[in-house]
Amino acid sequence: MKRTLSLLICLLAFGTVAAKELPRTLTGRALDPDGGLIARLEADVTLTNTVSGAKVVGHLGRDGRYAVKGIPPGTYNIDLLVPSRLYDRYQRANVVIDIAKDTTLDLGLSWGMNLGTVGDDPLLQGADLRAKTRNIEGPVSRLPDGRPDLSGVWTNIGDAVAPPPMPLKPWAQNVADELAKIRQDNPGAYCLPQVAIPSLINYPTRFVQSADRIIQITEDMDPGYRQVFMDGRPHPAPDDWNPAWYGHSVGHWEGDTLVVDTVGFNEITTGFSVHTEKLHVIERYTRLNHGRLQVELFAEDPDAWTATHQRKWMMGLAEGTEIVEFVCAEGHASQVSQRAPWKGRP
Repeated sequence: MKRTLSLLICLLAFGTVAAKELPRTLTGRALDPDGGLIARLEADVTLTNTVSGAKVVGHLGRDGRYAVKGIPPGTYNIDLLVPSRLYDRYQRANVVIDIAKDTTLDLGLSWGMNLGTVGDDPLLQGADLRAKTRNIEGPVSRLPDGRPDLSGVWTNIGDAVAPPPMPLKPWAQNVADELAKIRQDNPGAYCLPQVAIPSLINYPTRFVQSADRIIQITEDMDPGYRQVFMDGRPHPAPDDWNPAWYGHSVGHWEGDTLVVDTVGFNEITTGFSVHTEKLHVIERYTRLNHGRLQVELFAEDPDAWTATHQRKWMMGLAEGTEIVEFVCAEGHASQVSQRAPWKGRP
């Protein structure tokens, strides 16, 4: 009897320990505010343990369903950011992953900033355009001289234009705070260029590659193109160059990486928060395979920033599509010229 009782106690204890150690699964659907499935989008669903800070990452598929596997039982915060401006970020605190069973939980997202159409949402549009590309992992296309061929239409994977915190000096931070209060920090609302570097915008962009220059044509931008000179010319002297929205770009190859060096920006162009005409940007484009283009960006402004600003993101090839025309006829430049209170500052 004692032996049987001891064995039973051991089995119960083992079962309890096993239950505690058994990883669990969280599954469910991503739903819009009307209860519909959020389909056609893929994203990570991240669980963060509220005690240890350990993270477990799952995947939201294009069918609107997600699964996070291998979760140690405990209490977690959930985070989901879909690549779309149609929906706000989903965050939920203190979700308990049960010791004894898997968990099912639908994630209800709130509406975001746009009007709900593909044309208003560059991230959703980009995902749809990239979905047409086949053989993503295939070999890199090359020109007769052996250089990677960047030609084609590309869209950003994720929100590349959203910058991480900028290393602003106190005076520049004060200006940024002033602009944020009056919401006067978006030249694109006045039909002016939205970003200093066209690759940062989340609308489609096409590279047209030749021996002496690369032309970049970008939707939803005015004027919508920039030239990268590849003929070895230097930047013009500052006194000979009128500061421009896109600056002056020269490029060269370092192995299979295209390096673009740009100076000569004006003081208003967005994408880098508050900056001066000393802004200097280096971009590095590396085509990893047929369907993916890695971009690294390094920017400095000794008059406005305390350190180098860096970003890294991925662009995806959008086969079978073309750039469409963009016409903007709202506002005029004088409305923006009044919005540069940092002009003339150190």
